[in-house]
Amino acid sequence: MTITSFIGRLFRFRLWLYISNALLWGLFHSMPLLVGLGMQSFFDRVATGSHDYLYLALPLLLIAAVNISRVGVFFAAFHRWITYLHHVQAILRTNMLAGIMRWPGSHLPASPGEAMSRFRDDTNEVVEYVESWVDFWGKFIFAIVSIVIMAGINWKIMLAAVLPLVVVTSLNHLSGNRARRYSRLNREATAKITSFIAETFGAVQALKLGQAEAHVHAKFQELNGERRKAALNDNLFKQWMRSVNQHIISLSTGLILLMCAAEMYAGRFTVGDFALFTMYLGNISSSISLIGYMVFQHKRLKVSFDRIRMLFRPGEEDRVIDHREIYLHKDPAESSPVSRPAGDRLRELEVTGLGYQHPGTDKGIRDISFLLKRGQFLVITGRVGSGKTTLMRALLGLLPKQQGSIRWNGQEVDPASFLMPPRTAYTPQVPRLFSDTLQENIVQGKQEPVDAALERSIRLAVMNQDIGQLAHGLDTYVGPRGVMLSGGQIQRAATARMLITEADLLLFDDLSSALDVETERQVWESLFKEKDMTCIAVSHRRAALLKADHIIVLKDGRIESEGSLQELLQTSEEMRLLWQDEGAGKPSSDCVESSGRVKAEIG
Repeated sequence: MTITSFIGRLFRFRLWLYISNALLWGLFHSMPLLVGLGMQSFFDRVATGSHDYLYLALPLLLIAAVNISRVGVFFAAFHRWITYLHHVQAILRTNMLAGIMRWPGSHLPASPGEAMSRFRDDTNEVVEYVESWVDFWGKFIFAIVSIVIMAGINWKIMLAAVLPLVVVTSLNHLSGNRARRYSRLNREATAKITSFIAETFGAVQALKLGQAEAHVHAKFQELNGERRKAALNDNLFKQWMRSVNQHIISLSTGLILLMCAAEMYAGRFTVGDFALFTMYLGNISSSISLIGYMVFQHKRLKVSFDRIRMLFRPGEEDRVIDHREIYLHKDPAESSPVSRPAGDRLRELEVTGLGYQHPGTDKGIRDISFLLKRGQFLVITGRVGSGKTTLMRALLGLLPKQQGSIRWNGQEVDPASFLMPPRTAYTPQVPRLFSDTLQENIVQGKQEPVDAALERSIRLAVMNQDIGQLAHGLDTYVGPRGVMLSGGQIQRAATARMLITEADLLLFDDLSSALDVETERQVWESLFKEKDMTCIAVSHRRAALLKADHIIVLKDGRIESEGSLQELLQTSEEMRLLWQDEGAGKPSSDCVESSGRVKAEIG
């Protein structure tokens, strides 16, 4: 999609709003035509020396009526423009957000700071360009009609008024490449500093622990200096171009007035003609300046247009202007529960030949196959770098699988669009919480009664005691990314958030990373007291391995061995090493007893 077709589709999104804006602003910008004619008539009548005051006052009454009407038109036009502005911003930002949400999890096209810059600055650049097109038609009509009127009076002076248009347009066209470069550099510098601020707030504890405040401050000053320089170049060039345009027009206006004076001296130009030319020239200058600036804007818009499109997956860039419902004057309808066919409940999940390789490396997973039935607990284990998290993310579609198939109840599915609540729910290795209350982080805005489901999810996540110790219980604000909670509380809050979905299949990526052995054991025991609880977990902890119905041991991205814990401890050297490494820590008494039973059974 070219930038021209993009603007065309944007206008068609709310065509009636664009047309009403163009008509109202066209009327507003065209009404000075009547004022100019009224001024011409008044001064020509005064020059006749007439003493008929009504005859003299009629043009003034016309001018007053036009100006009063123009005020009313302005308020109506301004209201329509504000409405249109919000529609344009809403559709762009809604589609940009939808585009981001369609990306696989680890393939987001920009950092949060860069994305925010595009949502704010690049969208505003589009709105400013649209605003110019709204004003264009009225100013264009005024320029054409006024030029015709002026040509009827004196074509030489009219020609002198039009020539600056050619100069200004040519100058803005020639400056286009530099305008794009300065705009791009300014956007990139702004995105860097926005992203750095976001990352700094997200790592406050780590910065304090490492006593890195001075280094962070120095880096911030460096980035801010780069942004200041880029913003100065961009804004200075923009204002310089605008100033050059205006000065060219001002000089041409002075030349035209000198020509008018010469024509008046020769008797070919009346006082009324001079008043009309003086009034029209200011508005023509504004029209010419706008047309020249729009050429400049068009060059800059290409930068913003390309940056916005980068938020979309390849092949989806044209969806930036997809027509969809937006809600500016009313709340959206309550989302109805996802309807699921009777046969959609999980009976078995079959993975065959699943593979993914990280770009530019030899890391990834290859030829992963397994079968998971409802009510089973599958544990994926292995050393660091063996591919456990890659497998989990490829299974969910957060990484685009490159080989293999995933079947839900025998039907092949696209994991990115199919394996989501209420079918599956996922807790990553490093969960993210929002700066809101603990309850909102668990229920995630659900409006329907959730008391029973909330109580169940908290109980299964073993959070009752923690909530009792918090100052405001579930109403406690957890701070940015949950900084007011401990690592274990964050992980269990994310677990409760996952459990409240009541999904068929639960996926945990290393639940043990922030939990002590005893708390993890309680979580697994709590979960598996529930009927038909189906889980896949990445873990190396004995508490999970002892509960597992089936274990997959990964090594270098492949399945090294699989089976029950007893079978693997007998047949897999890799499993024995992992079991011994985990046993090097101090296990809980239950794990010791269970470990003893396993060893006894192995003999």
